[in-house]
Amino acid sequence: MNLLQELHVRTRHLAPKTLLAELGYEQPEPETLEHFQAVLQGRYLGLERQFHDAHYAPRGFLEALCRSIGLAPADYRPAIAAVSDRLAEDRAAFRHWLFADTDYVRGRGTPIFAMAFTEHFRRLPFPIDFWRRPWEERLAAACQKARDHMQQSGGTLVTWGEVKRYHYCYADKRSMVITPEGEVIGERDDFDPPRATFGIKGSDENLPDQLLPKEE
Repeated sequence: MNLLQELHVRTRHLAPKTLLAELGYEQPEPETLEHFQAVLQGRYLGLERQFHDAHYAPRGFLEALCRSIGLAPADYRPAIAAVSDRLAEDRAAFRHWLFADTDYVRGRGTPIFAMAFTEHFRRLPFPIDFWRRPWEERLAAACQKARDHMQQSGGTLVTWGEVKRYHYCYADKRSMVITPEGEVIGERDDFDPPRATFGIKGSDENLPDQLLPKEE
């Protein structure tokens, strides 16, 4: 039984607020309850989340939870270290993504902030550990994601226009070209579409992206 399974077994009969009271939260905030649920539902046990409060950071919260349900340090610390190492490896790897290509060329009268606020419509991320899957599985998933996106978007993106093709970006400047119908038709080794950003001068951070849910 792994640590996540152990947490499920030992907490399934207890109310979240009861468990959180053991961790020092007399009146837990919604963010704390959300983080608690993320610990029990995520493959990284909440360690991937940006969570800090007056009591804990993500690792401290997880360790305190383990102690509160009677786990010994020798049982949970190696498991947490292994999850942390895997997360660090996933974060260091190239992040795979799907690009909805509309052949867009910026014309006069299109403000950069409008492009920046809609940039996320054409950059579709895969889970952070997507790179670990076999190549055939990843390519099939990219084709399916293209088909799903076409159906959900109707083939047209705000600001950017009509989707002409997709690129499954699996390495720096390398992509597999996919039709709107989800068929692979080629490969590129020089694909590097410009990114529309709006923020502090000299920074690559796109401020509108900070408003989006963080996905890992």
